Amino acid sequence: MTAKHLQDWLTGQLAAHLDIPASEVDPDKDFESYGMDSRAGMQISGRLEKLLERRLSPAILYEHHSINALVGHLMNRGDDHD
Repeated sequence: MTAKHLQDWLTGQLAAHLDIPASEVDPDKDFESYGMDSRAGMQISGRLEKLLERRLSPAILYEHHSINALVGHLMNRGDDHD
């Protein structure tokens, strides 16, 4: 899994949730500013666990506030379940 692939996947997930084109998603913008609620965050983090085939903190999208911050975290840590 490359950082670019992960960034593209997360961008697609957020765009689908918001029903907007992926080109309108800024990977540096906070998830909260897009109106992400806890339910959507949990759904995306669950799909992310399946994609990465590893356990993640349920609050990972709130612990890392943007796509780029989350990608950086995931690419730099081996175990993400706190």
